[in-house]
Amino acid sequence: MADASLDKDINAQIDELRSQIDKLSTELAKRIDSASERADEALSSARTKVASIADHARSEGRNVVQAARENPTATGSVLVVTALLGVFAGLLLGKLSD
Repeated sequence: MADASLDKDINAQIDELRSQIDKLSTELAKRIDSASERADEALSSARTKVASIADHARSEGRNVVQAARENPTATGSVLVVTALLGVFAGLLLGKLSD
């Protein structure tokens, strides 16, 4: 008799565990679906923003090239000044590191 009662208790516990596993599996599937939807939305938003930024960068690049073509002397002066500032910064950093 004790064995039959023990078997019923074990079977009841197994059934309860199966039920809990089913509930957990269902909840996990819901959470995975929700996370997947949020990731898709974030990716879509990021694509839109990246495309917008790329378009803006292209436009600004065209503007810079156009300005350089229209003002070659100014462009050359800016490049020379930038190079001199770079050399000066390098010398200054070299002296500070000694």
